[in-house]
Amino acid sequence: MPSSLFCPRLLRLSAGAAFLLPASSLAADQPQEVTMQEVVVTGTRSPHPVSEAPVETLVITHEDIERTPASNLPQLLKTLPGLSAAMLDDNLTADNLRLTMRGMQIHDGYGLILVDGRRVHSGLGGHGEYGVSLNQIPLSMIERIEVVRGASSALYGADAMAGVINIITKPVPSKAEGSAGVSYGTYEVMPKAGDSVRSSTRRQGQFNVGGGMPVGKNSGFYLHAARQSDDGSAVDPQAAQRDTAQGKWTSRLSEALSGELGFQLGKSRQDLAPTPGVTASYNRQHDEHRLSGGLDWRKGAHALKVSSYVYNNDFETGYAGSTNGYRFGDIGYVQGESVYTFFGDSHWLTAGLEAQRQDIDYSFNNKLDALVIPVRQDVDTYSLFVQDEIYLLDQRLTLVPGFRYEDHSRFGGEFNPKLTVSYRTDIGTTWRASVGRAFKSPTLRQLYYNDLYLHSTTNYIRSNPDLSPETALSWNLSAEQPLRDGRWWGSLGLYRNDISEMVVQTDTGEVYDGLPVTSYANVQEARVEGVELSFRIKTDWDGVSLKGGAALTSSENRDTGKELPYTPEYSFSLTPSYQFADGKTGIDLPFIANGPQYRDQKNTQEVDAHQVLDLRLWRLLGENLTGAVELSNIFESHKGDETYSPRQGFGLLVSLTARF
Repeated sequence: MPSSLFCPRLLRLSAGAAFLLPASSLAADQPQEVTMQEVVVTGTRSPHPVSEAPVETLVITHEDIERTPASNLPQLLKTLPGLSAAMLDDNLTADNLRLTMRGMQIHDGYGLILVDGRRVHSGLGGHGEYGVSLNQIPLSMIERIEVVRGASSALYGADAMAGVINIITKPVPSKAEGSAGVSYGTYEVMPKAGDSVRSSTRRQGQFNVGGGMPVGKNSGFYLHAARQSDDGSAVDPQAAQRDTAQGKWTSRLSEALSGELGFQLGKSRQDLAPTPGVTASYNRQHDEHRLSGGLDWRKGAHALKVSSYVYNNDFETGYAGSTNGYRFGDIGYVQGESVYTFFGDSHWLTAGLEAQRQDIDYSFNNKLDALVIPVRQDVDTYSLFVQDEIYLLDQRLTLVPGFRYEDHSRFGGEFNPKLTVSYRTDIGTTWRASVGRAFKSPTLRQLYYNDLYLHSTTNYIRSNPDLSPETALSWNLSAEQPLRDGRWWGSLGLYRNDISEMVVQTDTGEVYDGLPVTSYANVQEARVEGVELSFRIKTDWDGVSLKGGAALTSSENRDTGKELPYTPEYSFSLTPSYQFADGKTGIDLPFIANGPQYRDQKNTQEVDAHQVLDLRLWRLLGENLTGAVELSNIFESHKGDETYSPRQGFGLLVSLTARF
């Protein structure tokens, strides 16, 4: 056992979870019960079994990903209470603008998106230079997903107001292994009211291959590549394709020191439907790369991790002469981080330093006079964060005070404290409560344009460099209870976010080229509060299990009394599963119901309540071969949005997955 596991709490945890051991030290014949507990790290930056994590964390496991009838990440997340992807289609270019976490739009930076703990930007489904898309990593590359709802700026800084979604990719395996998968299918596109679509039957498909192995006694690697394609869900087919490659190398350099190198490459593109007078061949293109490296030193009760990464997205959105705008150039991050952790008997102290630069170097060309407007900006952030996990009352009571001080080159210093309390009772109930401050920086479009931007043919937009960051006070209270030796499990929670200095679009009263000019201002306060329920049940009927969740959400722009857009009043998910006695065949039947919501700040465009039912039937065709048939949107729900947009209807997908 590594010397870093010497303290009593780590010894207890390691006895029930193999995650605390380096991957290279796990024996191939490790008993199954050792890995029963998922480990989570996102909520505290330290390892905990998910049931004992002081900060409530939702986990989508590798098994969940394999058994979902979904092709993209937003569709996978829609089953989690507090997250809504109610109006998103299951294709590469699905508009992530409509994805919310606790009533706040992730696309606009209210939720922080991480890949292996590192920030990402834009991508297909995002809006060019300012939006953030979840749909960047194919599901075949993902090992698990950790979701922390609620203010997380104490650990992660800006843009973690609603929470954090950490996409964790597949690790270096402990023994030689490989996998390959292929799928092909069709789906229907339903027109919006009073309109029609051309070539309503569309195609989708994907192929992936991956594998890795140890190298010598102390090293190993993992490689994965995937191609995905579909025809979108617009009026005309718009073929989209994404090619992604990932690689990792790990080495144990000494008894106490290990290192890791990694890369991720992605190239995605959406073709343009034939348009009279337009010679452009594509509507969006993203060429992304991520390079990362780190050293991890552990000795006794001390651990130090030093890491860095580079991320760049070379993008084009639109085309020259497009009335929807043409933006092209690069946006990226460069970051270095050092995190020290002391694993004491009753304290786990974590302290870290982080330096980050966001490079903005692109242009837009969409004014009627065809001028090219450059946007050049470096945004530097230097941060210090400190957190202490204090274990009391025989480790049943945990106090987690922490703070992060962030010095932002545009806004100066931001201090974000947070206190989390967790208490486990004698009957196994875990109570969690937290209160914290969070902040969000305005988007690139809101801050950095130095000239007018033509937004379609409706209005011009002017940035406001004098904007202040938005701030929020967030609190959470939840109770979690396992029953019947863990066969039943449930969690019920309450939360509230009070947001100040909310940035909204405002009318300047100006007119340019016959169109109104709008800008941005800190004028509003908002409140989002709600109740969230999660549950899992393994029934007394052999092979039958249930999992699901529900959320009631109330949102209000407190200046206008209106609801925030894309926030359904309620959501409910239920996935019954049945596995036949031979263990070779299974059925999953996800059902999603969403309440009414609005598309706009003025609450004039209402989206009706709706339900969506999917089905996945899988069968083991051999020892290492699985086949599946997936039916999506079986009853062709228009997702309450028939008035405004075409929607992806019934779909059929057939897939094969092999392991070797």
